[in-house]
Amino acid sequence: MTIRRVLLIKLRHIGDVLLAAATCRALKAARPDARISMLVPAGTEAMLTGHPDIEEVIPLKRGGGWMEDLRLIRALRRRRFDVAVNMTEGDRGAILAFLSGARVRIGIDPRHKGLKGKKWLYTHRIKPVYDGRHRALMDMDVLEPLGIRGMSPRVELFVPGEDQDFVDGWLHEQGLGDGRPFVVVHPTSRWLFKCWRDEAVAHVVDHLESRAVRVVLTSGPDAREARKLDSIVSRCRSQPLVLSGRLTLKQLAALLKRSTLFFGVDTAPMHMAAALGKPVLALFGPSDSRVWGPLTPLGRILDRRADFPCLPCRRDGCDGSKRSLCLEAITTEEVVSALDGMLAVAGLKAPAGLRP
Repeated sequence: MTIRRVLLIKLRHIGDVLLAAATCRALKAARPDARISMLVPAGTEAMLTGHPDIEEVIPLKRGGGWMEDLRLIRALRRRRFDVAVNMTEGDRGAILAFLSGARVRIGIDPRHKGLKGKKWLYTHRIKPVYDGRHRALMDMDVLEPLGIRGMSPRVELFVPGEDQDFVDGWLHEQGLGDGRPFVVVHPTSRWLFKCWRDEAVAHVVDHLESRAVRVVLTSGPDAREARKLDSIVSRCRSQPLVLSGRLTLKQLAALLKRSTLFFGVDTAPMHMAAALGKPVLALFGPSDSRVWGPLTPLGRILDRRADFPCLPCRRDGCDGSKRSLCLEAITTEEVVSALDGMLAVAGLKAPAGLRP
C-alpha cells in the first residue's frame, strides 16, 4: 500500500493528545516518507507542535457552527489523504475520517455503540483490547491494518526557544537561574476526585522547602483548580513560588524542562514531565496506573491498589462523593520518603541534621 499522506484524528484531552505522539513516531519509523497531519481539539495542539514527525497540527474548534465545519472538511479534502485514522471511539472522528476523502479509513470497532452504521464509515476496523497495557501502546493498535505492530511507545514534547527564554527569564527573577534545583508540584486536576489532601500537599511542600529545594506550585486555569491551589498555599508554613494558571502549555513545558523533579497527580502535566525525560512521582487513585502512569523509566507511582481491592474503579470518587478514599489514604511519610530518595538520586541530599 502506497502511503504518502496520513491524517490521525485524536479528539481527546491534553494528556491523551500528547500520548498520541507515540503513534506518530511508530508510523514515521515504519513509513519514513509518510507526511503526517494530526487533527486535535483546539487548545491541545501545543502537545504536538514542533514534533519532527508531524507535518502539521490542525486544531478542531468547538462551537464554530456548520460554516466552520464545512471549511474544515474542504481543507481536509484538499490535502488528499491516502489514510485517515480515528484513534478514539467517538462519532465525530469517524465522520471526519469519512469526509476527509481518504480511500483507507481506519477506526475502532464501535460494537453497536454511538452513531448507527458508524462501522461502515471505515474500510478497516480494529477490535479494542483493554488488557492493562499503557494507553500510548493501546493507541498504536490503530496502525495494525498498515502492517505496523510490535513497536515500543515513545512520547516526546518539544519546546520553542521563545517559550524557554520566557521561563528562563522568570526563573532568573526568582533566583533560580544558573541551574538551581527546584521541584514542580502540580497537585490539581480538573477532576477533583484525582486530587490529594490539601494539608498533605502543604506538608510535602514545606518539607521540600526545608531541604533548600525551591518549590514551584502550578495549576490549570480552571477556577476550581485555582481555588484548590489557594487552599494549599494557605496551609503552607513556607513560601513556595506560585504559578496558578499563568502559563501557556508550552511555557509549562519549558518550566518542567528546567526542573529537577515533578510531583503531582494523574493529570496532563505529569505526562508532559515524563515526555521531557524528568523524574516523576505521581499519586494515583481511581485511575488505572498501569494504563495512565508516567511513560518514563524515571517515573514512580504511589497508590493504594494493595489495600483497596476495588481499584482501579475508574469512578469519580467513592459513592459519587468526588472524594477518593484510596487516594486520600496515601500518607505524607510515603511521599516524603519517595521524594527524598528521588532527590538523592538526582544528587540533592538533605542538609546535615535535617529530619523528614
